[in-house]
Amino acid sequence: MPAILTADHITRNYGRLCAVDHVSLAVEEGEVFGLLGRNGAGKSTLIKMLTTLLPPTAGSAKIGGYDVQKQSSQVRRLAGYVPQALSADGELTGYDNLNIFAKIYDMPRSIRKQQIASSLAFMGLSEVADKLVKTYSGGMVRRLEIAQSMLHKPRILFLDEPTIGLDPVAREACATIARTL
Repeated sequence: MPAILTADHITRNYGRLCAVDHVSLAVEEGEVFGLLGRNGAGKSTLIKMLTTLLPPTAGSAKIGGYDVQKQSSQVRRLAGYVPQALSADGELTGYDNLNIFAKIYDMPRSIRKQQIASSLAFMGLSEVADKLVKTYSGGMVRRLEIAQSMLHKPRILFLDEPTIGLDPVAREACATIARTL
């Protein structure tokens, strides 16, 4: 089975500080891969490079055969990403947050509403879909972000500290998601 992700000596420097130092790896489609390390080890920086949010200083990486620097829009269509920090827009409803992501990912209007409803239901957020996200608990926001990252059915999903703020039931839902990819 071909690798969905390959990185070849990918590096990121911030001036003299080397945050990611020549990391090479390959992850096959369907494989669950985890990065472990202490705070400040460069895990989030590596994920940001792989999701096209931060350019590498050196080296290269591909997602689904697309270069993360030269073909970033194709990479973003294949990848879902849940950032470490909570990032959903608190001034919008949960439904509206998902609707914006559906539009960003060019989800056809004909399936958008059903896919959003399905994602909200899967993450246990149907009853609060029309409430402003700023009224959600931290765990509810995290579940909404997971729903956002899965909305376009990505081939690869990046979760940066995905269980921060999640209750045990939501953590099990995340485990279920990982098993279905």
